[in-house]
Amino acid sequence: MILLSCNRKEQGFDAMGHFEADELTLMSETSGRIIRMTIREGDKINAGDTVAITDTVSPTLQIRQLEAQQEAVRSKIPTIRSQERIVDKEISVLQTEKERFAKLVEEQAATSKSLDDINNQIELAKVRKSGFQPQINSLMQELEVLKAQEALLSEQVNRCFIISKTAGTVLDLIANESEITVPGKAILKLADLDNMILKAYVSGDQLPTFTTGQSVRVRIDKPEKEYYTYEGQVFWVSDQAEFTPKVIQTKKERINLVYAIKIRVKNDGRIKIGMPGELLLDHE
Repeated sequence: MILLSCNRKEQGFDAMGHFEADELTLMSETSGRIIRMTIREGDKINAGDTVAITDTVSPTLQIRQLEAQQEAVRSKIPTIRSQERIVDKEISVLQTEKERFAKLVEEQAATSKSLDDINNQIELAKVRKSGFQPQINSLMQELEVLKAQEALLSEQVNRCFIISKTAGTVLDLIANESEITVPGKAILKLADLDNMILKAYVSGDQLPTFTTGQSVRVRIDKPEKEYYTYEGQVFWVSDQAEFTPKVIQTKKERINLVYAIKIRVKNDGRIKIGMPGELLLDHE
């Protein structure tokens, strides 16, 4: 993979390496059967595209069950409100009776016990009324629990839709339609083939000539000993040296240190993963 040169006159390039791409593996977030696979190897997909769908039947049915339970809970609230209004009416009638009996007691046309009885009835009615709001509060809390469970299942349904977060080209379909998947299982691998990365190695004395953001030229072989040339930009320079080759540990080879650099190149379709590429600093 590594071919270094400090002598531009002999080799015609400053460094050489191989092309790679930013790869991403999409994984399943749920368990179940893959009921639909919408792409094939070589397809280009955009960010936000759905590439596969796993079975949503079980969580969907559970959501419907929760919706029915919520409706049943909501239906109890009007009944309690109705009972509360009846008690309010009862209290209102008793208050009227209380005023009437109070006048009769003043006129000595009724006993004070009759007035005391009405006051007791009013107090009992108020106690009954005070029990309605806690019932409603309890039902509202039950609704919140059911809504939270529904939201959790809805999120589970959403995760059944495997969506690509980035654009790219499908390199490998790891799973197929009708297969059973589990959380964390790889579904496919994709890469951004529109922007390739040349990873090259330079020697220590070349390193100061490379900086991030620097424009360089990159070329690949063309038939009849010619080249396709591309504009590239250095976006990463290693801050640690490596031995080359790593397996040789003689003193002579240990002083031969190299540094990795990465250059991003716009691909016109000719550049493939693993293809060798040459790096040139000057623009001839």
